Amino acid sequence: MKSVRGSFSLSTLCVAFACALLGVMSIQTARAQAAPPPIGNWLNVNKTNGLVVEQNGVCGFLVNGKAKWSGTCTWETPSAKGGILDLTYPMPLQPGHIRWSVIWVNQTTVTLDGEAFYKQAN
Repeated sequence: MKSVRGSFSLSTLCVAFACALLGVMSIQTARAQAAPPPIGNWLNVNKTNGLVVEQNGVCGFLVNGKAKWSGTCTWETPSAKGGILDLTYPMPLQPGHIRWSVIWVNQTTVTLDGEAFYKQAN
């Protein structure tokens, strides 16, 4: 009769190794840092649209140098490359929301829903 014990312990060893490998991978994934919110003054390439995000959460979106929306911003679902910037502004019946997908290109460039914005000196 053929022994099943040898193959059982090998498959158990393989499963244990796979679980350990997944555990190491999940620990490394947990160490990835989330991208910070885009604090600062930002302008698009034509300098027609601007975004201002202050450290305290006050923010605004400008069109041709005039405030189109202003209120408070929250940084949602951050990942290693970006997140969602939610601007909440006052409206008569309930607060309005504008949400942009923000992706960091480098330290001085972000995209808001695909449009490039460049950080301005303070």
